[in-house]
Amino acid sequence: MKKIAYFLLLLVSSVSYGQTARGVRFVNHTEFGGLFGRVKYQNPYAGNGDQVDSKTSLTVQTFNGVQINRKLSAGVTLGMDWYKTALLSPIAGGVRYDLLGRKNVQLFGTVDAGYAFAWFHDDPDGADTKGGLMVNPGVGMKVGKPGVAAFTIALTYKRQEAHVTKVPLWDQKERFEDRVYNRLALRLGISF
Repeated sequence: MKKIAYFLLLLVSSVSYGQTARGVRFVNHTEFGGLFGRVKYQNPYAGNGDQVDSKTSLTVQTFNGVQINRKLSAGVTLGMDWYKTALLSPIAGGVRYDLLGRKNVQLFGTVDAGYAFAWFHDDPDGADTKGGLMVNPGVGMKVGKPGVAAFTIALTYKRQEAHVTKVPLWDQKERFEDRVYNRLALRLGISF
């Protein structure tokens, strides 16, 4: 946790140090969409046999940062991911980079890395959900004139960890799960 806090502090301080004579351009990229994946888990009610289900979850995030140069922007990404059994709030350092394209259509790359917190998650009695590390790389397309608002569509891979302490069953002394959410994220958004 301390390493992530130091990384974010270093990122913010390096961005603020680079703001010298020229005007600083603020960048915002707000998106919403779905997280899609398949989950394999043991079902204790079916003799601990493996069960596989398809899962769809809602995701919302906003990237706020500064334009470093014509193609690169760096900042902080805040989000909310509604999984079936966990509500996680990732906070990450993020980078957006324009890869190629014409004036009105741009292909861009995106990378976010940080930590997801369970601040807004409400656990049942005896359970405790904690967040974990998160990484979210991907590509997207931006449609709109440079320097003004643009619509975006992004396809990313999201890996997010969580630790859940559960109420023990029958003769168990403790019960927990270390979860890793591996999801394909499809998001629509607006960028300016």
